[in-house]
Amino acid sequence: MNAFKKFLVSTAMAVSVSVGLGGLVQAAELRIAGGVGILFAPIHVMKQAQLLEKHAKDMGQDLTLEMLSFPSGSAVTDALLSGNVDIVAAGVSNALLLWSRTNGDVKAVAAVSGTKSVLVSKDPDVKTLKDFKETSRISVTSLKVSNQAIYLQMALDKEFGDATKFDPMMVQLGFADGVQSMMNPQGPTDAMFAGPPYYQKLLKEPNMHAVLTTLDIAGPTTNLLAFTTMAYHDANPEAIKVFLAALKEAQEMINREPKKAAELYLASTKEKFTVDELASMFAEEGNVFQSMPLGVHQTAAFMAKTGLIKDSPASWRDFFFPDLQSLEGAAAAN
Repeated sequence: MNAFKKFLVSTAMAVSVSVGLGGLVQAAELRIAGGVGILFAPIHVMKQAQLLEKHAKDMGQDLTLEMLSFPSGSAVTDALLSGNVDIVAAGVSNALLLWSRTNGDVKAVAAVSGTKSVLVSKDPDVKTLKDFKETSRISVTSLKVSNQAIYLQMALDKEFGDATKFDPMMVQLGFADGVQSMMNPQGPTDAMFAGPPYYQKLLKEPNMHAVLTTLDIAGPTTNLLAFTTMAYHDANPEAIKVFLAALKEAQEMINREPKKAAELYLASTKEKFTVDELASMFAEEGNVFQSMPLGVHQTAAFMAKTGLIKDSPASWRDFFFPDLQSLEGAAAAN
């Protein structure tokens, strides 16, 4: 065989291999958008312990995890819809908004976690919702649509029959900025609806106290969902199976071996907690680390009632892909 023929054969073989592996190259990296904080612990444990890679190998797949962060919720949404990220881990309200806006083209793959949030005040006269004044200022991470904002509206609707009663008092601040504002005697806010570990930090201060918690409003609930587009889900069924298996193992590790999970989380995030501190936070009342959703339909129904989403789903199944629905316990999820 002359040199030119050898070149043609080798080129044809290279093209054949490239085409044959095209799907594998695309599926070899699962890109997950997430953040930091206890809610995201299962994703960080999965990443640091290489659980995705482990379960992929067990299923005869070649898949690695890449965890991405974005500056805003809108940036995450754009990345998901444009195909620049495969799965997003974000709040229940975010998932429902996107499910509604895309007419069901975006749905949840699994629940990730749920934690208690606490409405903390530094006004000694504020003991209940009825004690807040018109001059009070309460910080939430996003007006109207963050998990904490939704829960507060649910509490106001129950207490006063008016979910918008505190709208003039609400201030939008990220958790870190919200804590800084509360710590500052001249800060613009005197209350904060905070998730962990931020409410723990605030409640250590002698002049701050809890007014109510999400457990008072809705009981233990899922706060964080993993969701994706119908296009990605349907084109990558094996990747979804691997993700669900890895997520389940990460959640079980947090529940059964909290210190080991805390070590992995801290190695991934470099946050300034001790292993014992974080392990104790994992075990706090109201925390939920499981793939089956808990309490999400009440959030969906309230968002429909207040017009945040167009239609009220009949059950959680309406805004989840079917992967979880044959699993044990699915009938009891909500």
